[in-house]
Amino acid sequence: MSTENENKTEIAIYEEIRKNTQIASKEELNIPLSMVFGHGTLGNIESFGGKTLLENTMKVDEALNNASELRNIWNHGHSQWTWRHLNLSFHSPYKNMKQISAEISSLKSSLNSAKWSYVRSEAQIKKLEEKLNDPDIEYWEEVESKIELAELKEGLAEKMLLIEGAMKDALTLNELYEQLKSKVNSFSEEDFEKEEAKNHLQRSLVQCIRDVRQYGSITKGEQEYLEQIGVNPSKAESLMKEYVEHEREKSSWTVTELYEFVEELADELIHKHNIEKVRMDLSGFTNEVNPKITFTKPLAIPKSE
Repeated sequence: MSTENENKTEIAIYEEIRKNTQIASKEELNIPLSMVFGHGTLGNIESFGGKTLLENTMKVDEALNNASELRNIWNHGHSQWTWRHLNLSFHSPYKNMKQISAEISSLKSSLNSAKWSYVRSEAQIKKLEEKLNDPDIEYWEEVESKIELAELKEGLAEKMLLIEGAMKDALTLNELYEQLKSKVNSFSEEDFEKEEAKNHLQRSLVQCIRDVRQYGSITKGEQEYLEQIGVNPSKAESLMKEYVEHEREKSSWTVTELYEFVEELADELIHKHNIEKVRMDLSGFTNEVNPKITFTKPLAIPKSE
C-alpha cells in the first residue's frame, strides 16, 4: 500500500469490519448494528427513549441476538403437524401423494438454487481474500473489498439457516411419503389415472358437505364440479343435507364417519352408477386410460418389498 494511502484517515467502521473478518469464519461473522449506526457523530445523536442512537442500537443488537435462537425452530415452511393435518388433508391418498410430489419438487428447486448461490458466494469470498493478499492493493479498493467480504460472510450464515429449514421440510415430507405408502403403494401413472374420478369426487363431496353446513345448499361452483365429474347435483345435495343432519345428531367429536361416508358414496357412484363412463359417453370421449402415454413403472414401493 502506498505511503499516501497509509497517511489517510482510516474509517472506524472499516477497521472494525477488517478486524472481524480476520478473526471470524463465514459461519460466525455478525456485524452488529451498533458497529454501523453507533460510530462517530451518528452514535451520539439523540434517539428515542431519551437515549443516544448508539445506546438504542446496542439494545436492539442484544434483543435480536436474544430471540434469534428461536429461528432454529421456525426457520422452515411448515411444522410437521401442519404438513400432516393441513397441507396433506385430501381424503384421497393419491391426492396427498401428488401434493407431496409437488412440495418435494419445489423444495428441490429451492435447495438447488440455494446450493449454487452458496457456491458462488464461496468463490467470491475466495476471490476477495486472494485480492486482499496483494501487497500493492490501493487503500480504498481494500476498503470496498473488505466491506464486500464482510457482507458475503454474514450473508452465508443467514443463507445456511434458511437452507437448514428447507432441509427439515424435505426430511419431513420424505417421512410422510413413506408413511403414506401404507395407504397406497406400488402404483403407476395408469393406476393414478384410473383413480382420478374417485379422487376428484371425494374432494367435491367434502366441499359440498361444507357448503351445506354453511349455506344449507350446494354452491354454484360445486354444482359445476359435480356435473363435470358426472354427478346429479340435486341428488347429491339431498344426500348431503341428510348426512349433515345426521352428523349434527352424533355425539362423536371425530371425523371418522365423515371419511367413511365420503369413501362409501364415492365408491357407489363410480362403480355402481358408472357416473364417469356415462359422463364421458355424453361428451363423446372414452373413459379408458391410454397406457401408451403413461409412465408404466410402479412407484412408491414399500421398503420392505
